[in-house]
Amino acid sequence: MVDSISRITSALESARELTLDAAAVASSRLGETSYHRYSQKITPEGLRSLLSSRNAREVRDGMKRVASLMASDDPNVDLELYFADVVKNIGSSTDIKDKRLVAVYLLRFAERQPSLALLAVNSIQKSLADPDSQTRALALKMLSDIKIASLYPIVLHSVKKAVTDSAPEVRSAVCFACLKLFREQRDSYADDIYPLLKGLLADSDPAVVSSALVLLKEAFPQHLELLHGHFRRYCEILPQLTQWSQAYLIDLLIDYCKTYVARPVLTDASDQSQSTVLPEVLNPLPYAKFNVSIDPDLNLFLNSITKMLYSPNSAVIISISKALFELSTPTALRDSKTADVLARLISSPGLANDQGAILQCILVYCTADPTTFSPFLKKFFLFPSDDTDTAVYKLKIIAALVSELNIKQIVSELKYYITVDKRSRVVQEALNALAVCGQFSQSLSLHITKWLLDGLENPLSPSAMNSYVSVVRFLIQENPSQHLGAMIQLAKTLQTRNNLSGNAKAGIIWLFGEFATTNFSVCPDLLRVFLPRFSYEAKETRLQIVLFAAKILSCEHDLMINKNKSSEGIHDIAESRIGQMAQSIFYLAKFDDDFDIRDRARLFHSLFDKERFEIASLLLQAPKPPSVTSYSFNTPHALNTDLLAKMGLDHDMEEYLTCLPWSEEDVVDKSSTLRTPCDVKDYNRLKTSFSSASFFHGDDDRHSTRGKSENAKTMTDTSHRVFTSAQGRKYQLQSLDEFFSDLPTTERKNGRKAQVQEESDEESGDSSQESFESDEYGSSESSDNEQTDEETDSDHEEDNLNKA
Repeated sequence: MVDSISRITSALESARELTLDAAAVASSRLGETSYHRYSQKITPEGLRSLLSSRNAREVRDGMKRVASLMASDDPNVDLELYFADVVKNIGSSTDIKDKRLVAVYLLRFAERQPSLALLAVNSIQKSLADPDSQTRALALKMLSDIKIASLYPIVLHSVKKAVTDSAPEVRSAVCFACLKLFREQRDSYADDIYPLLKGLLADSDPAVVSSALVLLKEAFPQHLELLHGHFRRYCEILPQLTQWSQAYLIDLLIDYCKTYVARPVLTDASDQSQSTVLPEVLNPLPYAKFNVSIDPDLNLFLNSITKMLYSPNSAVIISISKALFELSTPTALRDSKTADVLARLISSPGLANDQGAILQCILVYCTADPTTFSPFLKKFFLFPSDDTDTAVYKLKIIAALVSELNIKQIVSELKYYITVDKRSRVVQEALNALAVCGQFSQSLSLHITKWLLDGLENPLSPSAMNSYVSVVRFLIQENPSQHLGAMIQLAKTLQTRNNLSGNAKAGIIWLFGEFATTNFSVCPDLLRVFLPRFSYEAKETRLQIVLFAAKILSCEHDLMINKNKSSEGIHDIAESRIGQMAQSIFYLAKFDDDFDIRDRARLFHSLFDKERFEIASLLLQAPKPPSVTSYSFNTPHALNTDLLAKMGLDHDMEEYLTCLPWSEEDVVDKSSTLRTPCDVKDYNRLKTSFSSASFFHGDDDRHSTRGKSENAKTMTDTSHRVFTSAQGRKYQLQSLDEFFSDLPTTERKNGRKAQVQEESDEESGDSSQESFESDEYGSSESSDNEQTDEETDSDHEEDNLNKA
């Protein structure tokens, strides 16, 4: 009795535990938190027993628990203790999902326990011969993911054996295994990987070609000669490749075309005798109207990528636009609808992370031909949700698209951004774009200068105030004689505004020093104002005051010499009021705590004290470059690193958009014979499985035996189509047409139908009996027909046998 009660109690307890475990597993489908709690409750012995179980479900449950604990990164659980229990499931488990979980665990802890990881190599190598292709590919991935130096020769040996595998996923895994080897041991295995890559590029499967292109792009980007025999085939199968491989291939083919394909030739439409090759990027075209002569292979490449402009991957579209920008004329780029696609991508909410790269490409394209993106000006207006980098690139594009047709709209939009936006980088870039607008006309320059001076009266941050002053300096420096009123207002600002930053004051004082050569009369009074408070100004302001004193002293000397038209010794600096103020500034600067200010003061004092007035004039009155970066890139120059640096691009995009120059024809062979298609490796013939399509495919022997007798052909085909099963039984394989050809093709005629009349009981009985006999056996005529049909069927069988 007691034993039975204890048995019942243990059974109920086991059922309770199973119910709780099942509930936890079911609830884990709704979220990871519940499964993590479920995994934390298990003891180390229980987890080890699950991993060592012979039940596949328990092994998978144990691996799920390990993966859950790995994802949680719980410091209280040491998962390295289960390394041997987890890794042994590589060979014992037959489930591919369990092996994938083991691969994740092995990738994380293999470097921490290299000795135990090496023990698992034997099981991984056995999986390389597994009948399942996914298992073989996973084994090769696990083997290459173990970053142990002593294992690299084994990985290389396994790669060389798997490179001819019949499964395309295994050959794709070979590509990535070679890439990992190259990253770890670049110089040691480059010579071994190169011939493997050469064979993988000739693969007939697009998935393998996609992986091989990744290896070529990252490991051997300079070996473009590998693309010779595959150029035309790759242009045809480009839509079948993976999306990232498409972008890699387009970038590789851009460099290939510039190296091994003939350069397009432009011919003047008005004078056919005038022709020239396509200029480098951003160089102006020599003819207003021209005809383009293009190589057929280059035309094939451009046509193939133009059809892929609406790819869902933004990297592919960027590569296509780069190819059209570098390999064709601006007219072809405009007609290809590339600008429409790029403008559409900007406003796509799903590509927020790629907007920066797209905008940088558009900025480069706008410098070559602003008319390409002029119809999409409103696409580049700022949104409140734009981040700082996106807003800055949009403002740079707006500055590049400024023209007489849209300048009023752009000016009003920029004013709004400067007033509303509080980000310093955005305000500074909007002010720079406003400075570009001021270059179009004198009236607009005066209007913008006045608006900026009014803005200086408002409370501004130091960075915004410096940007305001920089743009005002740039606009006044362009045409100083027209901005006398602005200079007077700036002088009042210096005297009345006590909250100006040191950089802002330094910028305004520098501008007065440059303005001294145009209108000298307003400058000495500013030096008189700053002389008493020289020691209280910021370091930047003190440095510019010293420079300003030297400039106006040099200008005064030149004015007095020109006025008196006498020798230079007539003008005495010691008796001049400006000279006395300048000497006072130099004297105060000699005791400054900044060594740069002291050195400048000694230099200028020495020049004027020793009467080196010509040197002082050349040094101080030389024309200065503009203080704001100009976005007018209409002057002829190639798209080099210096120009891209002026645009403020990211380092990666700057390197990506740097154009490779066209190679000269006398240096590199550019004949079309280089691109003669080479042999393609088809590994489908190595497959051991068969199907009806593969069995009957390629049976061309029947055409060669037409002259033979029918019996000989029948015996040959019959022996060819005999299949022996594993039990030793032989079967003859037939197609569906041959199988259904044995059925009779003639329609069976219906027997005669007798009409029954109810006249009397005897007659009805006789008639019913007669109808029954006629329906069951048919008339003598029908029996004769059946005999004829049987003879016809036997004839058909003989004909079908002969045809077979």
